[in-house]
Amino acid sequence: MLDKGFWADVEVAGEHLRLFSEHNAQGIQFSVYNVNSKKWIVPSEAVDDIEQGKEKATEYARSYLHYSGRSGHPSELPPLIWKSARSL
Repeated sequence: MLDKGFWADVEVAGEHLRLFSEHNAQGIQFSVYNVNSKKWIVPSEAVDDIEQGKEKATEYARSYLHYSGRSGHPSELPPLIWKSARSL
């Protein structure tokens, strides 16, 4: 069950990633999902807090897009808008 969480979409050159940072039953984790391929780039990794999870998810997304040839310089990412995730 989700206690608190955030998610953001990144769309660059036809690639669509969804970033997550959340506090759930397993602890505080982040993950990165490729919406196009329906595969996890980073399934779940533990972090110390939600903000660190946002930072780590952003770093992985940036690296993935750079190394997949979808973005130029590794620091290039559109501004992220983090939205609150709701528990069901």
